[in-house]
Amino acid sequence: MATTVAPTVTPPVTRDLRRFWRWTLAVLAPLPLLALALENVAAPWSLGGGFAETVAGAASATGRAQLALWLSLFFGLAVVPATMAVLWTSRRGAPKLTLAAGILLLLAFSARLPDSDLAAIVAADKGLDPAAVARIDDLVWSYPSVGILSLIFLLGQTVGFVLLGLALWRACVVPAWLAAVLAVSGPAHLFAPGGNAGAAVAWAMTAIGYAGASVALVRTRDDDFDLPPGGVAAARPVARDARTAWRWLLALAAVPLAVFVTVFRYLMPYDDSDPAREAFDKVVAATTYQRTGLAVVAVVVLTGFAGILAVAWHTRRRAPLLTTIGLFLAVPGYTALLAGGTYGDVVAYLVGTRPELDREVAFQLVSGMEASAQFSLLGLVFVAGHLLGTVLIGVALWRSRLAPTWLAIGFTVSQPIHLTSVLTGIRWIDLIGWGLTAAGFAWAAWRLIRQPNDEFDLPPG
Repeated sequence: MATTVAPTVTPPVTRDLRRFWRWTLAVLAPLPLLALALENVAAPWSLGGGFAETVAGAASATGRAQLALWLSLFFGLAVVPATMAVLWTSRRGAPKLTLAAGILLLLAFSARLPDSDLAAIVAADKGLDPAAVARIDDLVWSYPSVGILSLIFLLGQTVGFVLLGLALWRACVVPAWLAAVLAVSGPAHLFAPGGNAGAAVAWAMTAIGYAGASVALVRTRDDDFDLPPGGVAAARPVARDARTAWRWLLALAAVPLAVFVTVFRYLMPYDDSDPAREAFDKVVAATTYQRTGLAVVAVVVLTGFAGILAVAWHTRRRAPLLTTIGLFLAVPGYTALLAGGTYGDVVAYLVGTRPELDREVAFQLVSGMEASAQFSLLGLVFVAGHLLGTVLIGVALWRSRLAPTWLAIGFTVSQPIHLTSVLTGIRWIDLIGWGLTAAGFAWAAWRLIRQPNDEFDLPPG
């Protein structure tokens, strides 16, 4: 009697992109810090000088002023993922120090401060009354939420770099002298003498420390970099180590941005199709909306791109290629949403509550900033990045078979629905679009909370 041999079933091969991610993060890590150092050199105004001096410098050297803005923009878009890359190198060898440094630095670099340099360039270009613009700028910086974000940035990066340098040394990631350079750079950002040159040296020191972590990333074995692709680790009891804190922090930060946009886009007092002056007048009149929005966004801005990262964290091992492409689009896309800061919103609120301010100067200032090449690029990066990135991460979620099919499909089409709302002007459609995005982020947060640490990341050691 013949024996029937069952055909051999070859399991699908899941692409291993861990080496690609190591090299990509290694290349990225020092670049935004180097850009900020160069920005201090390029700026045709004295660091810490008055607003009038910045306006004069922008008027006298337009090319250098624009170069400084572009370097600053790159820093704002890239510094958070670059810092995450450095934290990744020490998270297993010094988990508690890395956790403390990570909380401080990620909060500091997520805080979006008013761009007074851009305001000064617009004022110089439009010939606005320097005294009137300086008065507006002073009031912007004295606004409570701006003051809180400034404090978070100053203290977070100063103390955070000290702790990160200690973590890299403790984890034996970089030589002791290199860890010391990084640690010293934090306080040097505040106290280094020499004006622009001193600030440039301080940020160059930070870039050198980040470059040391880049070397460590290149030298790391894939199995020491991240969990391998292709499946889900066996569930084990959740160990009380730093991974638990990282899971909960990512889960808590995942949802606020999408909920904020869902609610405040529906309630916003103007339409996307309104002319600039009409939109400005409507925002100035809506003081309650502005005051509430500025208070909420001061918290939401600190969450950055955590929502899309939370979803990608679940799909990265089962659909690594789709997740990788999606993150390359979505991370800068979601970062660009709030990267422009709240300068214009604060100005509009101040005009609505302080009749003595020159309304026309304020409008010219805000409209000029929003029409700048930097704001235009941020808008393009946001629209293309978050739209296409969310679609690809949604397809990765569906391919991963981790979430209910309806949720994966809803998340995939959520941002095209949002785009439909913008193009048609039908605002309630956006409740569905951004609402589905929020639902996907909430699912990812819920799954992170329930996820075993050994499935979330490699153990410390």
